[in-house]
Amino acid sequence: MKTTILLCIGASLVYTTMALAADKGFVMDGSKRTIVLPAPSVSLIDGPGRDITSSYCNICHSLDYITTQQKFPKTRWHGVVTKMVKTYGAPIPEVNVGIITDYIATYYGTGK
Repeated sequence: MKTTILLCIGASLVYTTMALAADKGFVMDGSKRTIVLPAPSVSLIDGPGRDITSSYCNICHSLDYITTQQKFPKTRWHGVVTKMVKTYGAPIPEVNVGIITDYIATYYGTGK
């Protein structure tokens, strides 16, 4: 009886795995799994620092996190960017923290 139950469970697992592998949403490239993300729907205002801001901020979150915030002053934006680095581990080099802060404060903050 136990053997029959174990065989049924084993067969069920094999068929489930085969069904998942055949699903078009389950893409395998060798032993790597891949997914296709949708294209970003938000682009930042053109200006000095846009490319750096877009590159680093978009690693962790959508750029609409920037575009939909309140118009904070530069000191507040500096605190937010610093928190992203120190608390959340954002891989932003220190030299780029100021560039990102200046860009966001100028185009999405109060500019001061």
